[in-house]
Amino acid sequence: MVVHEVPVKEILFALARDNQLNMDIDPAIDGKATLHALDQPLHRILQRLANQSDISYRLDEDVLSIRPDRPVVRHYAVDYLNLSRDTSLSVGAASEIATTGSATGRTSTLPASSNANGSRTQVASSSRHHFWESLLRNVQSLLGELVAERSISAPVSAPAPAIPGMPPSAATISNPAEQRPTVADSTGSKTLRTNVIANTETGILSVLATEKQHKKVAALLDRIMQSARRQVMIEASIVEVELRDAFQAGIDWSRIAQGGEDNGLFIRQSLRPGITDPSAPSPNSQFRAGYTYTGSGILANLSAAITLLQQFGTTRVLSSPRLRVLNNQTAVLKVVDNLVYFTIEAQTSQTQTNLNTVFTTTPHTVPVGVVMSVTPHISSTQQVMLNVRPTISRFVRDVQDPNPSLVVNGNRIASSIPIIQVREMESLLHVSSGETAILGGLMQDEQRDNRDQVPGLHRLPLLGKLFTGKAELQKKSELVIFLRPVVVSEPAPAALTAQQPASFPDTDEDDLLHATF
Repeated sequence: MVVHEVPVKEILFALARDNQLNMDIDPAIDGKATLHALDQPLHRILQRLANQSDISYRLDEDVLSIRPDRPVVRHYAVDYLNLSRDTSLSVGAASEIATTGSATGRTSTLPASSNANGSRTQVASSSRHHFWESLLRNVQSLLGELVAERSISAPVSAPAPAIPGMPPSAATISNPAEQRPTVADSTGSKTLRTNVIANTETGILSVLATEKQHKKVAALLDRIMQSARRQVMIEASIVEVELRDAFQAGIDWSRIAQGGEDNGLFIRQSLRPGITDPSAPSPNSQFRAGYTYTGSGILANLSAAITLLQQFGTTRVLSSPRLRVLNNQTAVLKVVDNLVYFTIEAQTSQTQTNLNTVFTTTPHTVPVGVVMSVTPHISSTQQVMLNVRPTISRFVRDVQDPNPSLVVNGNRIASSIPIIQVREMESLLHVSSGETAILGGLMQDEQRDNRDQVPGLHRLPLLGKLFTGKAELQKKSELVIFLRPVVVSEPAPAALTAQQPASFPDTDEDDLLHATF
């Protein structure tokens, strides 16, 4: 078929006459088209005509109906939780004794110059995951742009049809203050309005738009749902290594990576992260570390990487959690003991005869253990970017509250406050699925005083010290965190197809549409 500047109606009549088709053509169809089609099926020719003129087609039994591309309602199934999440994380450190200020009756006011002796560092991260709100806003923006491109040359005397059964006020998309998109050009012509409503409880998105706009909306929803459904299994191991005397400076990672990247642990760092080609092996991240093994068997799992650390000292696994996380969702793991302590406040009042002291006790809890939060982003090439924040705390000892008001009649009221050691870090990592990221360098020194004595003889006067021995033991340990993300591959739901992504189809195509002309 070869036509040039021929009215669309004549082309459709010719197709129906020459191929003995039952066809109904709406009289409102107008416009001309130019085609050069060789051995193409009918549905492909109709699609090419629809791209050049505003028409849509539908096969009802054995009758092919051609009508103008007017707005129609289509319902899309969006299977996602009706849930909004806001996450906020903060890591900071301050090295100052006090700041400028005053506390009546408690401490003295420091001079203004004392702030110059302080140092403060803080990193704050926040994540806002409002799926349905973002989805509605994206569909609204997409339809608004498509409406701007498809303007009507003649003035519109009546508003666009609303969704059947819905009042005009319910056919908007977002906040009540926002109006449905209406575009007008310099000639005063108006455009079609679009309507979108969402039932977040059932996961149904209803859109009133033209056929061309529905194709764009379906493609957008398909891409969004493919990304939102991605999952990753994160295997983590928090290991404490009590270093031997030969490795007091820390773990020598070069000894583990002597075999290169074919076997063992490897570390790469690049100051030029890949932008144009995310699938490039290097440099596609600022920091990459992993464990690889080309063979099979016991060395092909994460526990083998932990076993390799035993050459540096005694290893002790503090926690080995496994988390399955959706794309861009934050998962939190918390395994702690809530340590309880009390603070005592004394208020003394004087009467004519004596002093009265009232004590107020306030309970406090401090979590001691392991807390870890992970937020993954999974790309279509199975590259995983992680925002990870592990926190490991432990009890050190108790100290006595030095508050002088706790001394009554020469006797001090016992009020112990625990000292908690906290080791934590926050980092952004970029690893491939199946690689192992390593976070290390959290070292600590611990000193122990051991005393050995011979029972009974150590109490002898003058000679008792001969039967008593003291030893100071120093232990240095390093904390190593292994993270291994594995992208979970799942087949796409049957409702997501290339022809009708995430929608309930309202048209059926017969073999007639695939006949070649």
